[in-house]
Amino acid sequence: MENRIKRDKRLINIVSTFEQSQANGQTAYLDESTLQKLITYYEDELMYHKAIEVINIALQQYSFRSDLFILKSRILYKLGNYTKALVNIKKAEKIAPFELEIQILKARILASNEDLPKAILLIEHLKSITTHSDLVEVYICESHIKESAQDFDEMYNSLSKALEIAPNCEEALERIWLAVELSKRYVDSIRFHESLIDINPYSYLSWFNLGHALSCIGEYDQAVDALEYSFIVNKQFSVGYMDCADICFQTQRFNKALEIYKDYVEVFGYDEELLLKIAECQFNLNDTDGAKSTILKSIKLDPYSDECYFVLAKCFTKLENWNQAIKAYHKAIAIEDLVEDYYLGLGKAYYKSGAFDKADQYLRKAALMAPEDSNYWTEYVQFLLKIRDIDKAFIVLNEAKNSTYSASLLYCEFAALHFEGKRAEAIQVLEEALMEDIDEHSILFDIEPEFKLNQEINSMIKYFISELIANKG
Repeated sequence: MENRIKRDKRLINIVSTFEQSQANGQTAYLDESTLQKLITYYEDELMYHKAIEVINIALQQYSFRSDLFILKSRILYKLGNYTKALVNIKKAEKIAPFELEIQILKARILASNEDLPKAILLIEHLKSITTHSDLVEVYICESHIKESAQDFDEMYNSLSKALEIAPNCEEALERIWLAVELSKRYVDSIRFHESLIDINPYSYLSWFNLGHALSCIGEYDQAVDALEYSFIVNKQFSVGYMDCADICFQTQRFNKALEIYKDYVEVFGYDEELLLKIAECQFNLNDTDGAKSTILKSIKLDPYSDECYFVLAKCFTKLENWNQAIKAYHKAIAIEDLVEDYYLGLGKAYYKSGAFDKADQYLRKAALMAPEDSNYWTEYVQFLLKIRDIDKAFIVLNEAKNSTYSASLLYCEFAALHFEGKRAEAIQVLEEALMEDIDEHSILFDIEPEFKLNQEINSMIKYFISELIANKG
């Protein structure tokens, strides 16, 4: 560690001395080692224009060094200056016409400069003259060209060929997943990566790619197993942990997700985002006190996270601490005021605290923010029905019909008609709702628990359930 600190200090001194001489208009002779350190430093810091300045100084001293022209061309390529990049790679080519690195970079530049035919011709030529082991680099280059041409099937094929030669090539393994996503060749990818794993069971990227392909075809259990192998094989593979845990979370395997997040913490430590994920798992596992404790730690690290305050508000809601829930929702909205779920939660908390005017205000706000989503209208109408503001409930139902349609709103309409004593119309609407989505009928009992005792309503529900079973049979 001490040596590393000393090297860093020496590098900082080299950079400082160079920049001071530049500021004074001095251009002293720099040895090759110093030039290389300066170039590497500026490139690592993404200070590409400064890196090119140093390369130009180096070229004044070493004008026939092909590696300097390659380096300059590569940086210009990163900057998107393809014309100048091509000029410099051609200079390198004159010095070392048979160097594969030069030809591959030239093909990449040609493709990016919208000269695909020349790039493809060059790649085909390289395939015919390159040794078998060097073909890996050619195929990877070809994959970039095919990506530029939006020929994603061929992009996938090029990378497959590269991996057939070198199954452990990390660059090809990293790029092939992009090709799979773009080409949608998930089934092909599963078979191919299984064959790579047969060759090398310890290829963490092969397991990673296999897991994602399995996830894309809905095989979530197998996907989790494969992704788990990726970080069992390579304990430092942070993306493997997170992607595996995210799939577990999305498929409501909260215990497994929490286990993986905790494994991640043991290796890498935690930050506010990870604490948020852990708190969400705890909340979904009904460990409300644990979730609250974890989310407060996250808020200490990042007091400007609206998502953290939202989770905190949900914890207070579950604990029926309405005043604290309301405060947390307001803090979330103060940070980010364009999330309808925050207003929905706030409105429901105000309803529970008995502040009906404010509940109306925020539930309406949520519905108007996402008018195409029936869930927000349903929540708003349910509230109006519970406080027996039937006239307003009808107004809001008619308003909702202009933007959306759902069984849940039909159930609300039935309740409103029932409360108005319009039995015939109510029964007609209930029939339509049950035919649309019988599973949503529990909304009725949330609006009015006494509906559970209504023989006519329950008879209709039982009839439609029996019809549904009969049709499935």
